Amino acid sequence: MKRDYNLLLKEGRKAQIEKLKENDHKCGFDTERVEILFQKLIVETLELRVEVYALKRDWKKIRREAADVANFAFMIILKCVQMLYREKK
Repeated sequence: MKRDYNLLLKEGRKAQIEKLKENDHKCGFDTERVEILFQKLIVETLELRVEVYALKRDWKKIRREAADVANFAFMIILKCVQMLYREKK
């Protein structure tokens, strides 16, 4: 079975951008320490777990929470890239 990575990334990006825009009023993530980002990732993962195991699944809520999880994971990736770039200097 061939995996459609383009569809995965397209739909994931769409959901992630929706959540980022929805949370745009919150403080920026670019100054957060990696430990704080990780704590937030755990909180969002627990929220996703609640939605996945709900008696009545709401796919829209699961999608939204999954986007939050992905966003915090991406923020950690960006922090790593920034620190690696800083180390090279």
